[in-house]
Amino acid sequence: MAVSPWLVLRQVQEALAAGRLDDAHRKLEPLLAEGHRRAYKLAREVVKAYLARARHALDQHNPEAAWRDLLAAEALNTGEQAVAELRQTLARLAIVQVRAMLEAGRPLEALGHMAKCRDYGVRHPDLQQLEDAAQDWLHAQELADQGEFLRALAELERLAPCLPSPKTGYERYCHEVQTRAAHFREAVARLYDAAAAQRWRDAIAWATEVLAVAPEHREAKAIRGKAWMMAVPETVELHILSDAENSAPAVARPPRETQRDTQQPPRPAHGRRGLQSASRGAAVAMLSSSAGVALPKRFLLWVDGIGGYLVCLSQRVTFGQATAEAPVDVPLFADVSRTHAEVIRDGEGYVIESNRGIRLNGAETQRGFLSAGDRVTLGSSCQFLFHKPVPISSTARLELTSGHRLPVAVDGVLLMGNELILGPAPEAHIVLPHLEQPVLIYRSKDGLAIRVPDMSFHVEDGCYHDRAILPLPAVVSCEAFTFALEPVSHRL
Repeated sequence: MAVSPWLVLRQVQEALAAGRLDDAHRKLEPLLAEGHRRAYKLAREVVKAYLARARHALDQHNPEAAWRDLLAAEALNTGEQAVAELRQTLARLAIVQVRAMLEAGRPLEALGHMAKCRDYGVRHPDLQQLEDAAQDWLHAQELADQGEFLRALAELERLAPCLPSPKTGYERYCHEVQTRAAHFREAVARLYDAAAAQRWRDAIAWATEVLAVAPEHREAKAIRGKAWMMAVPETVELHILSDAENSAPAVARPPRETQRDTQQPPRPAHGRRGLQSASRGAAVAMLSSSAGVALPKRFLLWVDGIGGYLVCLSQRVTFGQATAEAPVDVPLFADVSRTHAEVIRDGEGYVIESNRGIRLNGAETQRGFLSAGDRVTLGSSCQFLFHKPVPISSTARLELTSGHRLPVAVDGVLLMGNELILGPAPEAHIVLPHLEQPVLIYRSKDGLAIRVPDMSFHVEDGCYHDRAILPLPAVVSCEAFTFALEPVSHRL
């Protein structure tokens, strides 16, 4: 049975009086299509209400909500002059925001904002010029990451006239590229010399230096891979993992006695070289394991004075909404699907996949390779940054940057490969500024293990030296640090 137009108009008036603008809009559309005069008058009232709500949203610094109300008002097509005026105001504000992002040195964020401007139908003479400048800036970043610093600097110099003033972010990034280029020239020359002389351990060290400033440099990656394969015998001869340790359990753990290795490994150097040595030792330990025990998929790591981390050990890690009906590895209180995306680790690196759609550095995709510094957006607004602090390690760190959180308040998510490095240098997975030497949590054939070079430490009630097996739960402490490992509970 058809509802009479009079009744529909009455319902529209009630919805308008109650502030239900979307409801009033939906009910009016059929009557407007049929040409009802009273419907047109009510439509003008709905448009005025949309405009009032949009201006209030602007006052609350919420331009996206203002744009939604403007587009809804334009859809009613009543010809109100105030609608065109509000569009001009919002368009000017959008351009100002884009310029501010470029001035601050955030070209990727500026491109994402300009994509929204296109969706909103913004037509501004400066929009294309600003978009070209942001695209050129991103291209320069890609060239720098590949080690093409001369081309990157030339690209940056070319786009300078197109950028708004002041150019604080641009000038800061140019200085960063110049500093990276100077370090790159020295490191890459030493890398080639070490590879030519087959000094594989030196090659690993210099490849790490090169990849720290040019993470996508192909030749450094290739040399590092070959050097790793060739350096394993040297590492074993240096007793980082001795033959005796291969034939016996990787870590001895007497109940309440101090444990000392009969043959001490060499003390790693401080800083980056210490991390390289520690990471290499853990990788050799993994390669030497002939049998393995079942490891948990996840555990919580609480570092005293630093923060907490959710550590995922699986090669495939799922992300989704924090609900009991759809358990995932990384549950999020965010507007995402129950199982929204997966991150897979393989021999080439990390890949993210999603049938629900994701944005990788602002670009819509269903599958993409992850590189250090990539920004991933799940759903409408849940974002995280992908970090590879230690280039020679497959472990990655995810940093939530959008304000969303997990059921347990942690500072980040760690996708653990062979090892997890806690150390004083910025290249550590977890930075402990007061630690003198890097500490390793690594996979062994007896489960999770820890190595604290040349130091005595406690695991629960037992005292150990150099290394020990880590049960779950466990508290590890010494004079330099304290941290706890906790199995994942029902809260996650």
